[in-house]
Amino acid sequence: MSRPSVCVVTWFYDHQPGFLDFRYRIECLARRFDTTLVLRSARFVPEFQDLPLTLRIVEESGSGTRSLLRYQWRVARLLRRDVPDRVLLLGAQLALAAWGLDPARTALYWNEHPTHTFHGGRWGALSRLANAVLVRAAFAGARRAGTVMPIGEAHREDLLRRRVDPARCRLVHMGVHERFAAAAARAPARVPGRPLALIYTGTVAEDRGRDVMLEGLALARRAGIDCTLTLVGAGPAEQAFCLARGRELGIAGALTVLGRVPGDAIPGLLAAADAGVCLWRDRVWWRFNPPTKLFEYLVAGLPVLASRIRTHTDYVEDGVHGLIFDYAPEGFADAIARLAADASALARLSAAAAHAGARFRWQAIEPQFLEALDAA
Repeated sequence: MSRPSVCVVTWFYDHQPGFLDFRYRIECLARRFDTTLVLRSARFVPEFQDLPLTLRIVEESGSGTRSLLRYQWRVARLLRRDVPDRVLLLGAQLALAAWGLDPARTALYWNEHPTHTFHGGRWGALSRLANAVLVRAAFAGARRAGTVMPIGEAHREDLLRRRVDPARCRLVHMGVHERFAAAAARAPARVPGRPLALIYTGTVAEDRGRDVMLEGLALARRAGIDCTLTLVGAGPAEQAFCLARGRELGIAGALTVLGRVPGDAIPGLLAAADAGVCLWRDRVWWRFNPPTKLFEYLVAGLPVLASRIRTHTDYVEDGVHGLIFDYAPEGFADAIARLAADASALARLSAAAAHAGARFRWQAIEPQFLEALDAA
């Protein structure tokens, strides 16, 4: 007896920092459906070639707005010709494709605020007008889809304000693999004489707190706090910048900068750390997009040092699961000092983080994801 078919449409950027939340969903579907995975480039094939599915490349060499719009038009045309039982648009930037698909078959994974995809431009007011139109069209696409799966509470509230039907708007958190939970089994208390080990995973960039972390680490060390920082996921240019800046600030010996590593290597890196760092400059889209790393830290039992923005404070309570600080080097340094000042706090914060993280483990999220897809 043949299995029902599903087509999963993706849009990955050239310097995509991670694929785990996408892979969880694709792997889950590949076990249950006759699955076709659509990619914009063969360069992403290695991330999924071990899965029992059919890979289809709709080649689009660029990753700008024009390329994205052209790709969605081509995919929608393809799926109108070869109609699967279900379509999953695996990314909010693909919402415009819903205009060309059967709503009864279409589910949309809402993981980004459209302003993150459609902003900036070279033509001043004309660019702003075009992006505003595209943002409105993306929300209209969400209203058209059979099911929308926002990954966070702020996203869902925003979608409901934009008149998406509540019955079709199902909150489904990203989910974190069980191997991250194994990291929580590490000894929760600091080893005497060992520096306080901090870790940051994900895209390393100026507007994602790169300079706040480097300068804050320098301030903390000048104040006599024995602490280290490991940055994971830096591109070559960012690696060079961070290492050079670390030498300028006198923290080269306390700073480790790694490039992108395989997702299954992250739990081991977290297990060797005392706390995880989440920080974002206040941008419209980051008031809605909860970061993958935050949930991975919690599941791994890592206290979270998080900057003060809703997508952090919705999940991390100051003094309970971690520490909240203002987005500034001084704020980060103060959080490090608070954590270092109480040697007994790590065990308490770590246990609370692991407890809070339990509901974000993929084995708890997977049934919600499948139910939402079926509802489409």
